[in-house]
Amino acid sequence: MKTRLLILLLFLYVGGNLVAQNATITGVVTDSETKDFLIGATVMLKGSNKGTITDANGQYTLFIPKGKQTIQFSFIGYQTQDFDVDLKSNEVKTLNLVMRPDNHMLKEVVISAQAKGQTAAIKSQLNATGIMNAVSEEKLHELPDVNVADAIGRLPGLMIQRDGGEGQKIIIRGLDPKYNSVAINGMNAPSTSSTDRSTDLNMISPDMIAGAEVLKASTADKDADGLGGTVNLIMKDAPRDFKLNVTGETGYHSQINGMGRYKGGIMASNRFFSERLGVIFTASADQTDRSNDTFNAAYKVNGNTPTPGFDYTKPWITGVSLESNLEKRQRFNVNLNMDFDLGKGSKLKMSNLFSRMNRDRDIRQKRYDLEGTRLRFQQTDRNSHNTNITNMLQGEFNVLGATLNLGVGRSSSRTRTPYDHQMQFRLNAPFTADIDALSYQPPYLIANSKFVKEDDLTQYYLYEAIFNTEFAKETEYSAWLDLKKPFSFGEKVNGYIKIGGKFRQKERSLETARRYRRMDLSEGADPVFENMPDLTPSSFKNSYIGITDFLDSGYKPHDFLNNKYKDLCINFALDHNAMRNFYNINQDIYGKILTTKILKDYDGNENLWAGYIMGEINFGKYVTFIPGVRYDFSHLKYNAYSGSNVPDNEEKEHEFEYEKSNDSDKYGYWLPQIHLRVKPINWMDIRLAYTETLSRPDYNLLAPRTIIKPNVNEVTWSRTNLKPALSRNYDVILTFYQPDYGLFTISGFYKDIKNFTYTRSAYILNGTVTDPANFDLPMSLSGGSITYPLNSPYNATLKGLEFDLQLQFRKMRNCMKGVVFSANLTLMDSKMNYFETLKSRIKNPDFTPGGTEKPFLPTNSDIIYTDRLLKQPSLLFNVSLGYDYKKFSGRISCNYQDGVLIAEQHRQDAADVESTRPFVKWDMQLKYSLTRQFSLYATLSNFTQSSDRKRRDITNYPSRVEYYGSAAYIGFKYDIFK
Repeated sequence: MKTRLLILLLFLYVGGNLVAQNATITGVVTDSETKDFLIGATVMLKGSNKGTITDANGQYTLFIPKGKQTIQFSFIGYQTQDFDVDLKSNEVKTLNLVMRPDNHMLKEVVISAQAKGQTAAIKSQLNATGIMNAVSEEKLHELPDVNVADAIGRLPGLMIQRDGGEGQKIIIRGLDPKYNSVAINGMNAPSTSSTDRSTDLNMISPDMIAGAEVLKASTADKDADGLGGTVNLIMKDAPRDFKLNVTGETGYHSQINGMGRYKGGIMASNRFFSERLGVIFTASADQTDRSNDTFNAAYKVNGNTPTPGFDYTKPWITGVSLESNLEKRQRFNVNLNMDFDLGKGSKLKMSNLFSRMNRDRDIRQKRYDLEGTRLRFQQTDRNSHNTNITNMLQGEFNVLGATLNLGVGRSSSRTRTPYDHQMQFRLNAPFTADIDALSYQPPYLIANSKFVKEDDLTQYYLYEAIFNTEFAKETEYSAWLDLKKPFSFGEKVNGYIKIGGKFRQKERSLETARRYRRMDLSEGADPVFENMPDLTPSSFKNSYIGITDFLDSGYKPHDFLNNKYKDLCINFALDHNAMRNFYNINQDIYGKILTTKILKDYDGNENLWAGYIMGEINFGKYVTFIPGVRYDFSHLKYNAYSGSNVPDNEEKEHEFEYEKSNDSDKYGYWLPQIHLRVKPINWMDIRLAYTETLSRPDYNLLAPRTIIKPNVNEVTWSRTNLKPALSRNYDVILTFYQPDYGLFTISGFYKDIKNFTYTRSAYILNGTVTDPANFDLPMSLSGGSITYPLNSPYNATLKGLEFDLQLQFRKMRNCMKGVVFSANLTLMDSKMNYFETLKSRIKNPDFTPGGTEKPFLPTNSDIIYTDRLLKQPSLLFNVSLGYDYKKFSGRISCNYQDGVLIAEQHRQDAADVESTRPFVKWDMQLKYSLTRQFSLYATLSNFTQSSDRKRRDITNYPSRVEYYGSAAYIGFKYDIFK
């Protein structure tokens, strides 16, 4: 099929060049009153089906036959305008248009900001060559969300992954964020994770972008490294005339019962040299409190004998922890874009985006350790920051009737944790009830004062102190070139052929350091008492360091989890400054732990080449065929560390032998991308797509390591030879569109995915797949354990239905004409085989007493359990109701996310399976324009105070509950020269 597709495309390219008799018309469409770009305006060759719409920056390009033609511009609420042109073959004409409101229509129809934004998003979706959903600039800016993730998370098939209550990453069609990609103006954004390829979206303020697209089935000219899809953020160009606006915002957070948000922003833009040069500058800074409470319960389940009274082995609780996380997040965004019109449809564009997030956290955790029969209180003082920079230079040129696009870019991510200091205090034997009985109780009862005696703070002692640092960095350089040539075969068949290529070089590394001091061992605390002679010792043992000198005297306990469970309370906390002072004085006695570096550090680079050829063929008014094929080639090189005498934990200061290890791999894949669009009538179209996409493995799994821990006879092993996950994607969409009322779509999708990675732990056995020779291990390790990643031999499948309804009521003559409504529903199911290797010992038939044979032999038995994909919800539902009336605009929205699998089955009775509970979040945005220039807005976020909850499925006991309360913000926007 791929060979035939290539032959067809090459034939069209050569034949199209021979018969091409086209001209090009291009330009920018703006609003006559606001001078803003008009997004989604229709540009048609009158009397034909050939047309396009303006993009997020009001730009359009339309290929038309040579000769005399009439071009028609239209947009709901604006005067339709016709322009006659007479163009020669390969001629390029620039036609910039200022559209004026239709005063007659405005008397009959209200065109609100929300309706305009919805219309623009609908038209972007309808005009896309691939399958996508869009968020318009109006929706991003008029009633803004806190960050980009929250703004796009309401699209069909998308689920938000939250951190501290705010959207952080996007799950597309049930696939983990690491299987999706994020792009800025089409160029890949760097990963912000230290281990995988996922990218945070909470760093970027909606003020910075002109729109967002979620590509679910791409064409061959787009990067194919997203199994679920790609989020593409579109940067804004400078509109006409000088513009300057400032914004300010503050707000209340219920979790801290006080003001928790401060934000300010500025945007300035203008065009110079007869509007040929555009410059736009945007900057914002905000500080938000993201404090939260978290309840955790840890379980164990061993053996296969059912618990009396049950048909399964009941998990028992090993510990319960209460965590109060005080966190402030600071976000800084700076964006500078420039574009220059070279004339005749050619232009240059430069984009620069700087984003930084600082996180300052005090994590207070109290753990009731049933296994160790003690209470642990630990507090972590952690500062981290993430800096992303994107620079891009793009050019578009019209050459002999063809459009040449080329560009170069650089993107980088720096995720650094320069300060992470943890002190753990312990209280021995705090439980007054039987431990075995407590282990099977609901976990939230364990902290009941009837079962625990914990109030005598003089009995606590300092157990350990840890200082960690981490620095993950990624830099990617990109260069690309595309050539697009229109063609026509008579009056009924026309389209274009597009060829191009792209090169990406990615550099990636992780550096860690760990310093550790055990304080309760012999002489462990002696140096501390020498450095700080006034420290109060513990009443438990006077050679141990007590907790009393470190307590925060101003700390006031609050209703933990909003008093969801009684008797849960963090009744004291450590003083932030006292912890810092302790480390500053005693840092020299913290021992350097080499094990952490050997286990985690890596560096590497990836060279990625891609080339493609695709076409769009229009058969009359009714059928559009978009075939394409892309070839992706990858060359990966990674370095890490290997050691043969590595300690079995990260608490001992040992020297051992280690060396740098390296590995590389190469692979290439042909990826067909085929789309068919049939439009039997004006208000309906059917789209079919077959595409193939890939996703490369996690960085830490590609790092070549051989870690041998002789004390416990264990080996951890990984190499760069893991293959990427490959997906065959089938999509069908039925769309109904009526310009006066809105859009309804029904979408079906099916994914067949191979090469997912999983981690296997098994005995090292001669003559099996875990033979020592297969891992370059000495034969002496036979009988030990090895843990290693590999590609699954089984395919996973994912299928679903998406329903999307977007309605406007502007034609109605009553109070309903200001209503804008949208709702979408997604139903999903998947099938994935999960592996569990049972390590057991069987009787040795060759064993004889007094002989050399061992009585028992180790054996591996692989068992497969089938379940849905991790993080795949069965149901997603979003609904929003907007209303505009004169100077008022408001929207209320609800997001429902069904529970997802977070811990897969590895037991026959499924007693180890964990999932999240359904999550419902309600938000409200309000805006009132006091004058043409000055407006006020307000946001209520999560006003029903929903919490994230996880559970052990078989008992329905909670395993994690995270509560972050609600927030209310109020702000203003002042357009100074509007």
